[in-house]
Amino acid sequence: MKVAIISDIHDQSENLKWAVDQMRKLKVDQVFALGDYSSPYIVERLGLVGVPVIAVWGNNDGDQVAMFKAVLEDKNNQIYFKKGTFAEIEYDGQKYFITHYPLLADNAAQSGKYQAVFHGHTHRQRNEVINNTPIINPGKLATYPDNKISFAIYDTETKEVKFVEK
Repeated sequence: MKVAIISDIHDQSENLKWAVDQMRKLKVDQVFALGDYSSPYIVERLGLVGVPVIAVWGNNDGDQVAMFKAVLEDKNNQIYFKKGTFAEIEYDGQKYFITHYPLLADNAAQSGKYQAVFHGHTHRQRNEVINNTPIINPGKLATYPDNKISFAIYDTETKEVKFVEK
């Protein structure tokens, strides 16, 4: 199964449109969204990918109530927000940890309890191993601090990570 990992959109709707188009072309089965959406219309557009999206909050998410309302009003979207800034996810027979924050991700990877750990926040791609656990940052869809735009695809069968860059 292919899982798309995205983070740090920061209201960049054109970059999100590009990412959604790429996810459809690559036929992802699931999306993990790692925070910093910034506004409700971004959440609405994220729902256009057409597969389930499990989301956690970041530190730049604006009006979370309005984002929940946008999700609830669209009966076709498949976005599921977790309550906080991290979540343990059971997916494809494995356990994953998703968060916006690198410190939480590092600690989760150190525990050795997860197949893989995913985080955002730094706006930089990361593909490392801590205590035999892959820890991945997909990069960002925001345009700052540089214009390197990316997200990641994680294959749950092969355990391979591919960064998709604009």
